Amino acid sequence: MKLLVRSFVLLVLLYGLVFAAGDFFLTRHGLPVWMAALFAGLVVGAQYWGGPRLIELLLKIRWEEEGNALPARNREFLEKLCAQRGLRMPRLGRIESDSPNAFTFGRFRGDARVVVTDGLLYRLDRDEIDAVLAHEMGHVEHHDFIVMTVAALAPLLLYEIYRAAWQNDKARPFAEGAYLLYLLSQFLVLSLSRTREYFADQYAARLTGEPDKLVSALLKIGYGIAAAEREQSRAVGAAALMGISNLRSGRELALGRYGGAGSASILRWDLVNPWARLYELNSTHPLTALRIRALNREAEAMHREVRCPLPEDQKIRWKAFPLELALWAAPWAGAATLLVSIGLKDWLWFAKGIVLPPHVVPSLLACTGVAWMLRTWFRYYGTFRRATIGELLEDVDVSQMRPRAVRLEGRILGFGVPGAFWCPDLVLRDATGLVYVLYRQSIPFAGLFFALSRAEQYFGKDVVIEGWFRRGLTPCVEMWSLTGADGKRRRAWSRWVQHAVAASMVLGGLVMLEAIR
Repeated sequence: MKLLVRSFVLLVLLYGLVFAAGDFFLTRHGLPVWMAALFAGLVVGAQYWGGPRLIELLLKIRWEEEGNALPARNREFLEKLCAQRGLRMPRLGRIESDSPNAFTFGRFRGDARVVVTDGLLYRLDRDEIDAVLAHEMGHVEHHDFIVMTVAALAPLLLYEIYRAAWQNDKARPFAEGAYLLYLLSQFLVLSLSRTREYFADQYAARLTGEPDKLVSALLKIGYGIAAAEREQSRAVGAAALMGISNLRSGRELALGRYGGAGSASILRWDLVNPWARLYELNSTHPLTALRIRALNREAEAMHREVRCPLPEDQKIRWKAFPLELALWAAPWAGAATLLVSIGLKDWLWFAKGIVLPPHVVPSLLACTGVAWMLRTWFRYYGTFRRATIGELLEDVDVSQMRPRAVRLEGRILGFGVPGAFWCPDLVLRDATGLVYVLYRQSIPFAGLFFALSRAEQYFGKDVVIEGWFRRGLTPCVEMWSLTGADGKRRRAWSRWVQHAVAASMVLGGLVMLEAIR
């Protein structure tokens, strides 16, 4: 009931923003926004009805009529669940992917499709698979397809109101307010999505009577905590669907040791690193440790043993966070101030008679470039040292802003986003586990060229990766170089591209200042 009320409150808040903006606009200016609202509704409606078909076209799913999607015992569990809950048996599908994952999509209860990956079936035991299937059916029974579609309409309505108001000079201040509400609504939608995930977890725990099975499944899916029994030359990624894990990617693959202190040390990052909660704000799924905490409470309520206790030390480590946050925000703040100064320059002159000093814009340009250079240096600092994926997960200080420079030796399993032939990112396996390797170039089409022409030649091959291990919504290594068995090395140039752009901003600002003098 608590999670149901929370979902209702978030929906009310979302549409409170919409109606507040719309009512104010209509009252003050008498301008029709019904066409904008109608357009937003049509777009969301088209996505709702056409989305499942689009997903089927984009993902290589082998439906059950073409082969066995589930082991017989898991199918029997699902059939029994549907019979007990009065649900129609979903259409079952399977994807060739070494990444353990599962998701469901559709339009309504009777139209649901549940898809699992090979990695899920290979790495999870029968009871864990049942727990995952129950989680997916929780989304179906709770009408999450409809709930999230209705929620997604709110930001689009606010955006259309902003666009309509912007056309009227007198309504510009209101348009800016509507845009701020639009940004706020995006975070409310994500918060609602996380609430629905908790709701589906609770559903699975109570239906199976074994919360610990979903806990172990989440660990194996969220961190790849299982021995990889098979290697796949290809894998398939995920879509933004109602899935067991963050389905923006099948990227949460770093491997450790499940059980006792091993899993507790891995989960500790979610609890003590201040960046974790900040990253979660932009995620459709809660942090794994927080989901496990909720499931542990369910286990205690059922008087069952808690088999994955969270670490006792959960004190947030704030020491370096202010500096990291300042370095992260400085170039964005500089760029925003620069754009505002350029945009308001004429308005201040005509409306207020204020003339900005000529050195303001070039000074801001140079300062923004300096801030960007400092941030880039900080984010790519360090000497590459040999490491294993298992030990990297236990580092609670690492973040997107504070990485570790590492050298990893292992084998490439396939695309980072399974099945996406255009994806330049890869999955690396070493003796301790799996990790997503980010191939970032910052050069237009460079990543696409690598994906189409070079990526597959490394599948199933031993390589050495040098790069920066980071943690955000998912653990990953941003690649600096990849060396194959033939000794040839490929590099990613993102760091130097960012330095070059930042340096050009500084140089441009200094040249403009010199010209003013």
